[in-house]
Amino acid sequence: MSRFVQPLESRVLFSAASAAAAVLLGDVKQVTASAATERADLRSAQSAATAGLNKVAADLKTSTTSANRTSNAALLKTLKTDELRTLATLRGDDTELLVVGTSLSARAANDAKALLLHSSDSKIQARVAADIAALTTDPAARLAALQAAAQSNVIGSDLSNLVTANPANTALAADASAFGTGGTAAAAIGNALTAAGTFTATIGTLNTEVNSTTSFSAIPNLVGTYVGQVTDGSHNQGLPSNWTLDISSEGTDGSFSGTITTTQNGNTSSQTQSIAGSVKADGSFTATASDPTTHQVGGTLAGTASGTTLSGTFNDGMGGTGPFTLTRQ
Repeated sequence: MSRFVQPLESRVLFSAASAAAAVLLGDVKQVTASAATERADLRSAQSAATAGLNKVAADLKTSTTSANRTSNAALLKTLKTDELRTLATLRGDDTELLVVGTSLSARAANDAKALLLHSSDSKIQARVAADIAALTTDPAARLAALQAAAQSNVIGSDLSNLVTANPANTALAADASAFGTGGTAAAAIGNALTAAGTFTATIGTLNTEVNSTTSFSAIPNLVGTYVGQVTDGSHNQGLPSNWTLDISSEGTDGSFSGTITTTQNGNTSSQTQSIAGSVKADGSFTATASDPTTHQVGGTLAGTASGTTLSGTFNDGMGGTGPFTLTRQ
C-alpha cells in the first residue's frame, strides 16, 4: 500500500452510545407505563371506597331509630369526612409522586442522551449529576409520604365506632369489616401502593442507566501498539498486508498521534506514515495518515475503540477500501 485515503470519511460509529440511548428510551417508556397502572389502581381504590361507604350507610339505616338517629348521623358524617380527607391526601401524594417522577425521568433521560453525544461538556455533566441526585431521593421521599398517608388512615376507627354503636346490626359489622380491612377497598388501596412501589422501582432502573452514561465522559487512552492484517483487494495482489499502528501520544481532549506502518509482499516491503486523530469518550475515533516528509494526506480511518481492539473502515486512496481490526500488543 502506498497511500491510505483522500477525503476524511465522515461516518463515525456510535454503536455503544446508540445502544445506551435506546435503553434510556425503553426505561422512560416503562416509567410512563407504570405511572398509568398506578393511576388506574388509585381510581379503582376510590371507586371501591365509595361503594364501601354506600353499603355501610345503607346498613346503618336498618338499625337507626329515633333514639340513635342523631348519634348515628354524627358517626356517619365523621366517616364520610375522614374518607374524603384520606382519599384527597392519597390523591395528592400520588399525583406528586407521578408528576415529579415522570418529569424527572424524562429530563434525566434527555440530559443523559445529550451527555452521550457531548461527553466532555461540563455543563451537561453537571445537569446529569443533579438528575441522578434527584432521581435517587425525590421519588423515594414521595413514595414514603404516600405510604404514610395510607398507614394513618382513620377510617378503620370510624367504622369500629359505628359497629360498637349498633351491636345488633350484623350486616353493618360484616360490611364495615370488609370496607376497613379485608374487602375490595382495602385490596384496591394495597394494589395502588404496590403499583406506586413498582413505579418508583422503574425510576431506579432508569437512574442506573443514567449513571452508566457518565462512564462515557472518560476518554479512553489509546496509547500503545496495535497490529493486524488488512486486505483491500486492490493492492498487494489481493493478499493481506500487515499493519502496525503505534499511537505514541494522546492529549486530554482525545487527540492522538503516532505512526502507521504497512508491510506487504511477503514482509519485504514496508511504508511508514504519520497518523493523527481524535477519540471521543464513547470510543469512536477518526484518524488521518500522511506522508511524514511532504505531509500529503495518504488516508483515513474511522472506527471504534473497544477494550484492546480498534475496528472500523479504511480507504487507501487508490481505490481500496474495507474493514480493519487491530489488537493492542
